[in-house]
Amino acid sequence: MGGRSPESAEPIPLPPLLAPSLLESAAIFFLVLLVLLANGRPIGAGDTRPTERVAASLVESFDFDLDEYPEVTAPFVRRVGEHSVSIYPVLSAVLAAPVFAACRAFFALDETGTALAGKLAAAILSSLAAVFFFRALARRVPIAEARAAAVLLALGTSVWSTSQALWQHPAAVLFLSLALWCVFRAEDDDAWAARAGLPLALVVAARHADVALVAALAIGIAVRWPRRMPGFFAWALGPLLFVLGYQLRYFGAPWTTGFSGSLASRFSESLSVGVPGLLVSPAKGLFVFTPLALVAVVGLFRVLQRGERWLPIVAASACLAHLLLIGSWSEWHGGESFGPRMTTDLLPILFVFLPAGFEALPRVATVLAALSIGVQALGAFTYDYRWERLYQRPPAPDHRELWSVADSPIALALRERVITLAAPGIAEQRAFVSEYPIAPFSASGSRVTFPAGVLRIDGSENAFDNVLLQRGARIVDDRLRLRGRFDALFLRVREGARPRHLQLRVSGRGQGVLYVGERTFGKPKTRWTEYPMNGAFSIRHAYFFAESGGGDVLVALGKEAGDASLESVALVSPREPENVIRLP
Repeated sequence: MGGRSPESAEPIPLPPLLAPSLLESAAIFFLVLLVLLANGRPIGAGDTRPTERVAASLVESFDFDLDEYPEVTAPFVRRVGEHSVSIYPVLSAVLAAPVFAACRAFFALDETGTALAGKLAAAILSSLAAVFFFRALARRVPIAEARAAAVLLALGTSVWSTSQALWQHPAAVLFLSLALWCVFRAEDDDAWAARAGLPLALVVAARHADVALVAALAIGIAVRWPRRMPGFFAWALGPLLFVLGYQLRYFGAPWTTGFSGSLASRFSESLSVGVPGLLVSPAKGLFVFTPLALVAVVGLFRVLQRGERWLPIVAASACLAHLLLIGSWSEWHGGESFGPRMTTDLLPILFVFLPAGFEALPRVATVLAALSIGVQALGAFTYDYRWERLYQRPPAPDHRELWSVADSPIALALRERVITLAAPGIAEQRAFVSEYPIAPFSASGSRVTFPAGVLRIDGSENAFDNVLLQRGARIVDDRLRLRGRFDALFLRVREGARPRHLQLRVSGRGQGVLYVGERTFGKPKTRWTEYPMNGAFSIRHAYFFAESGGGDVLVALGKEAGDASLESVALVSPREPENVIRLP
């Protein structure tokens, strides 16, 4: 008689996951590093300058104070006794010090030198974070999925934008990725649960604001591996002692941070404003600048529905704890930065679930991944704090500028359509950054006026193109208003006009000094000519490319206070009227 044996009740075991090779890790590291450095320029802020100077001080003076950097002022530094001290944690500077030491062998650590070294150090930290996130996730999902998630973490989120200067976030993201690596290894050997105490403590040492996120993760580890907690705290002791020792040395008490006044008073924002702002604000929202994060959220619930409980619950708790803490912070928006800087540190935890999200929504996830990378690339190649100068200086008391869709940083970049290419260089042992802005849709002409709020280009010939506004330059009442430092009108003299003797004519009113600059991409110096303003003026500036080599021309304010209201700018022959009508 024939018969059929009963089917086994045991599930068919899945094939074991392959461990990623060092070559694959190196490939991710160099790919991410190359992209993070591709825009060629640092995009710093007041928050990053003190940390970069601390790294330079460690290399040049072997201390943490900023006494030798008087250009870094309050509120970013505090005067404590006889020393000027950064208000921020210094671990990122310690990690960056070897990079600064290497850079010092090639150029001076001056203003530009420290900015370039800081960008390089931050990009290296973020690239290492992508590698460890990849190696951690490859213990849960196939290598191809882990590789994609790691690259998207680095290039489709604010990890990219916070790698443009020495923020605290690259170090925090690196240590969070290391903690995930330890936790996933603990699935096979629970001794690694204790070792996770070291990277989690380093997260807080690098960025104190991540304390709620780290506490939630630590509680989750304690629930899962309670017998490993003594070892966990032993591993965490070193970073804790470093922070307490530094604060004792520079602020007089182990529990005193660099922030002056009551720390509790800084948590004054309503959660009904801060949390939605962190997630959906047009100027700072996570889901606006990184819509791919929605796919990771879907993936988290998908993993939960499959029956896995501990990891998705702990991850969701950590993300929620971070959102509640930062959402109550009075500066939840992160100040002057591109996009949702303050949610950067929860991304490694959330993106663990990105592969499951792709499985659930493959087509939607692919579109949102491309969109997220595009938004970050937009910031890397366009962002120059122009948005802050136009809409956030000074900020409105209710921060209405953060909720305007039409005037968001993304909308501004798409509306103005200006791309900034740049390249660093070294001349006479000093670093410089040469910028090459491109306005691909700019008209050409010989005269610029500003009727009805529009940048109008016309004139008798095609003398220049690539006309654009820089920094806080804005059109007000049919005139171009320059009021802040380095506000400028930029134009590029066309090749056909460069052999001729020309005259740059600038008409308007103002007070202070107006500068005309001529510069060449790849050269360190700009030739500046000063023109004092005191009421109405009509500047006639002789331009001859053969003498200056400056195909890029700027009409700008400088570092000092000034106010200029320009009626027109023209580049014509010295003997020609500037408003000749061009015939078809």
